[in-house]
Amino acid sequence: MITSVNEFESVVRAGTALSRAQAEALLASPDLIGVGLLGEMARRAVTGERVTYGRVLLVAAGQAIGPVTDAGEVRLTGAAGSIDMARRRVREARGHVGNAVLTGFSLADLLNLAGSDHLALAEIAAALQSDGLEAIAEAPLDGLGDTDNAIEVIRAVQHGGLPVWRATIASAAIGGRLDLIDRAVVIQRETQAFKAFAPLPMLDPTDAPATGYDDVRTIAAARLMCRSIAGIQVDWPLYGPKLAQVAIAYGANDIDGVAANAPQDLGPRRSPREEIERQIRAAFAEPVERNGRYELRGPETGPKS
Repeated sequence: MITSVNEFESVVRAGTALSRAQAEALLASPDLIGVGLLGEMARRAVTGERVTYGRVLLVAAGQAIGPVTDAGEVRLTGAAGSIDMARRRVREARGHVGNAVLTGFSLADLLNLAGSDHLALAEIAAALQSDGLEAIAEAPLDGLGDTDNAIEVIRAVQHGGLPVWRATIASAAIGGRLDLIDRAVVIQRETQAFKAFAPLPMLDPTDAPATGYDDVRTIAAARLMCRSIAGIQVDWPLYGPKLAQVAIAYGANDIDGVAANAPQDLGPRRSPREEIERQIRAAFAEPVERNGRYELRGPETGPKS
């Protein structure tokens, strides 16, 4: 077990990604503050003080699309059910999203609908793209088979015309997280697909739940290993403001899933946008809104470069 993280500082300053073995050694250190400093150093090297966030309107199956207003992304959630149902949902949504980016479905669910046939998956992607879908909402790295198969799955949907910008983890015990972070590194090297990676699982195993220390170490490992993925992401509704704030100090630079609309009229000072920006500033970072394409948005004019 190492007792100092200083030996990794020169590697991080050089912009070099840590290897799996180096990350294991780093995370074995009891110096939690030092680990955070390295994660934050890597974050600043990628986006400076800027931390982006996305306001997302989530639409479940059978749910009518409400006011899109300021949403930068409309995301169709839940299992597709069938190819015809997925296509119908996209066509119905397309006319209601305005300037928002329409994304939808889990790549694992679409792979299942394709019977794990990559050619059929490419055809499904082409059909959904022609119906108006702009991107697949998420690629759960633990739901696409082994690493080689995951690469081919992503290439298949890319061939069908649909990007996969967001990598996620469905469920993983703490001992398996580094495996999946390493998988993200390899997939990105081979496909250049991802603009963001959310390394904290959507569902924590109930028999061995992770601690807060585990979560921030995971964020740091993802930032230090995945230097070619621009955004290391935290899910706002799932992990909340406290973890999101601390995660910024460990290398996270994107917050996903901020509500597009306030549930009730709480006034402008308590709107979702004001709340997320206040929390990011409290973490000594600069909040900048993005849309579902990960393009930055101006306060009034929409996307900006």
